[in-house]
Amino acid sequence: MACPDQKSPNVLLQNLCCRILGKSEADVAQQFQYAVRVIGSNFAPTVERDEFLVAEKIKKERMSGFLSSSGVLKNKWSILYLLLSLSEDPRKQSNKVSSYATLFAQALPRDAHSTPYYYARPQSLPLNYQDRNAQSAQSACSMASSGISSISMYALNGPTPTPQSLLPGQSYQAPGVGDCLRQQLGSRLAWALTAGQPSLQSSTSKGLPNTVSRNVPRSRREGETGGNVEITEANLVRDILYVFQGIDGKNIKMCNSENCYKVEGKVSLSKSLRDTTSRLAELGWLHNKIRRYTDQRSLDRAFGLVGQSFCAALHQELKEYYRLLSVLHSQLQLEDDQGVNLGLESSLTLRRLLVWTYDPKIRLKTLAALVDHCQGRKGGELASAVHAYTKTGDPYMRSLVQHILGLVSHPVLNFLYRWIYDGELEDTYHEFFVASDPTVKADRLWHDKYTLRKSMIPSFITMDQSKKVLLIGKSINFLHQVCHDQTPSTKMIAVAKSAESPKDAADLFTDLENAFQGKIDAAYFETSKYLLDVLNKKYNLLEHMQAMRRYLLLGQGDFIRHLMDLLKPELARPATTLYQHNLTGILETAVRATNAQFDNPEILKRLDVRLLEVSPGDTGWDVFSLDYHVDGPIATVFTRECMSHYLRVFNFLWRAKRMEYILTDIWKGHMCNAKLLKCMPGRRKTKWVMY
Repeated sequence: MACPDQKSPNVLLQNLCCRILGKSEADVAQQFQYAVRVIGSNFAPTVERDEFLVAEKIKKERMSGFLSSSGVLKNKWSILYLLLSLSEDPRKQSNKVSSYATLFAQALPRDAHSTPYYYARPQSLPLNYQDRNAQSAQSACSMASSGISSISMYALNGPTPTPQSLLPGQSYQAPGVGDCLRQQLGSRLAWALTAGQPSLQSSTSKGLPNTVSRNVPRSRREGETGGNVEITEANLVRDILYVFQGIDGKNIKMCNSENCYKVEGKVSLSKSLRDTTSRLAELGWLHNKIRRYTDQRSLDRAFGLVGQSFCAALHQELKEYYRLLSVLHSQLQLEDDQGVNLGLESSLTLRRLLVWTYDPKIRLKTLAALVDHCQGRKGGELASAVHAYTKTGDPYMRSLVQHILGLVSHPVLNFLYRWIYDGELEDTYHEFFVASDPTVKADRLWHDKYTLRKSMIPSFITMDQSKKVLLIGKSINFLHQVCHDQTPSTKMIAVAKSAESPKDAADLFTDLENAFQGKIDAAYFETSKYLLDVLNKKYNLLEHMQAMRRYLLLGQGDFIRHLMDLLKPELARPATTLYQHNLTGILETAVRATNAQFDNPEILKRLDVRLLEVSPGDTGWDVFSLDYHVDGPIATVFTRECMSHYLRVFNFLWRAKRMEYILTDIWKGHMCNAKLLKCMPGRRKTKWVMY
């Protein structure tokens, strides 16, 4: 049994690394892994101990001069093997350089051309290109861990790095990521991306590495002053890789008059090479178009959250494009170095680049078309523009646009869910299709404060759905601000939780008629039901409606008849002699004397007398009217316009009731007179003749 105080070799080695570097265990993780790898390495030679074979290899390295003076050395084999090991570049492979197509295919996933949905929130992505140098190591490690893809792969997080341009006199370096890359991509690609490679760091004054410059004749390397310049295909490939990033090459430059990249006229090229170069240079033009749009819009805060999400989606696509360029640059530099020592030709040709960049070119063309179509749009209008490009028969293009639409829809979806579940509208840049007017007071909240902004309704949301969305949020705000009810129903909480799924951005577009429509209908039903329950139970809405029918529409017959009997002496006087307090007292007397006294006191308290505008010659019958006071949530239902209609109907019915009252009195008088006339002496029967 081991001693409890005894520590494992790994722990001791980690403590030693911490002691030497003076850092914590988390900070020395990379150095600790390297130390473990060094200690566990086998430095014993794995080749047969053959002095003659080693000497022959050294001769090939042009070291025969040293061998001629080594006759006095002991342990010849060990010395010779040491010299051979020192002369060999640790970055070289023992076998020949395989074709780039094979290497690139090995780095691809099995389903590299499929477009998975991207569910991470776009707000987590940076919307500019700041601090690229500080993030270069992180971007290179993420490239290794996620695999080198053709442009159709998607990274799920991380910034959007721009590969450091291989300008003349510079080299592409990603310090600190060598171990990560070697484990994921193999030593050949990994070493090309790490720092400390002599062939990558040293370059000629013309911008080409020394290894390539040695293969090019001096007259071509320095240029020719007169006549046409002949260049090799390898130089064209190098220029094309610059153009892919939007950088002018030595022989391929941007022609502003024609708005395209062209090979300089003094360069002597065959028509096929010139056409192939022009087709490849189109990627640089497309890249510049997309990059220019993102650089301008990413810093524009007025572009809104939807616009920033669109820029983030474009950044993400450019990030994958930059990864491809990084692999191409690394392969070119690696083959330059190995081609000098092994005498091999480069596997990067214009025709192979044309094949390998076919899918990225289609992808960039789609993005450039989206950029053109989305110019001057924002918010829901921009989302509609992106959605229009999903109606295509090309599954590759449709999957790309659907992925971008999923990112662009996040802010719209957040606006919508905050509105229908919380009643909150945080639309600083007017991107949502629901507009709010902060100057409207609470009594007009339902009618005037919230409206539809039709230009911002996304094309994947119907007008009926948008109206329901408006009513849902309006109901919630009515409950909060007018009814002073802050407690949502239990079912509303359940519906809101069911919508907080990370897949909603994708589900919204794959099942608009079922999943999304179901959520809208459920929220609409629960919110409307809860609002009606509050109005009926807390504010007695139905009782107020019945009171309107009984008193303003003269439905309470005994009360109206008795009121007319009591008001007859008063209303027969001129209108100018009436006093409202006298009429109010008569109204209270009529209430106490009839069945109206059994109504809810809250209802009777709102019943009042109102005198209309007096005109010359008017009597009390012409200006008298009953009134019903409403306030709070009830005033939202019975608006001023609604109450004016009720009063007009009451005045008409009141006059009709008065005519009925007068006719009834006349009939009573006639009946009494008829009975009296029967008893009069000397009355003679009169015959009525009908003509």
